[in-house]
Amino acid sequence: MIHRPQRYRIILGFILGLIISMIVFGVAYFYYLNHEKEMKEQEKAAIQQEAVDKYIQEHPTKVVYALAQDKKAGEVLSDTDFAATEINEELVPADAVLEPSFAVGKVMRSDMKQNTILTESLYYEEKDYPDDMRLLEYTVVNLPQKLDVNEFVDLRIMLPTGSDYIVLSKKRVIDLQRPTPENPKNIIWFHALEEEILRMTSAIVDASFVDGAILYAVPYVAPDVQDEAIQTYPPNIEVQNLIIQNPNILEKAITELEARNRKLFEENVNNCFESMGKNRVFTNDNQVLLPVPDDNAGNPGSGTSIEDNL
Repeated sequence: MIHRPQRYRIILGFILGLIISMIVFGVAYFYYLNHEKEMKEQEKAAIQQEAVDKYIQEHPTKVVYALAQDKKAGEVLSDTDFAATEINEELVPADAVLEPSFAVGKVMRSDMKQNTILTESLYYEEKDYPDDMRLLEYTVVNLPQKLDVNEFVDLRIMLPTGSDYIVLSKKRVIDLQRPTPENPKNIIWFHALEEEILRMTSAIVDASFVDGAILYAVPYVAPDVQDEAIQTYPPNIEVQNLIIQNPNILEKAITELEARNRKLFEENVNNCFESMGKNRVFTNDNQVLLPVPDDNAGNPGSGTSIEDNL
């Protein structure tokens, strides 16, 4: 007959063994679940990698370079403007830039957004600056309202007979200044060679000789695909001889054209104010009308010039 304490020990041992067995089973099951999850993830990753390798093998990629930031027409490319990227080899343009050093120092043909794949057709190589290239500033050219820096223009001369000639073609606007009441001059800056300078000089003098003639700029719509226009203005040999004999004739011609442009500016301002129901800003003798002083408030039509108030 088994004694009671021994029976308790047997029951206690059985319970303890059951608990240990459950713990071992639980740990083993937990390890199995984790291992199974890890195996599934590894299997999934292996399948994905196999699919990627197969896709790359069937669709090889190639490293090309895209713009790291927006670029505008006329801007020079630097080594910080490129970002390497991989695309399908079948989609790589024939003239894609594969070595960024080849594009450094080149000039953008048109405006381009960030991440645009850079190709050779998007830029051009600015030739070495000739010894006779200069930065020219002109105040006698009528400029269109929507002209911006780095756009390309033709400089033309129009005669009162309706004849129109191209003096210079496809010149990039380096900078420009719009007229203001304080400085009513259109100013444009661009690069020009000696021959082009002489052509402009001749055109300026011709325009001053012919009453009603104007020099004006016409911008290109798509300078990257549009060829430069053929220059049709024939430089006047007699004008060149006059300039040689009297260098001051060019200064006089510029003064004459600036006076015409000033008159046109004042007429445009007056017409604008009159269309809004306001008084004219400029008088016929080129004086500026100022607000009436308080002691003449009863005479709203009176005005005074700048010189009278100095």
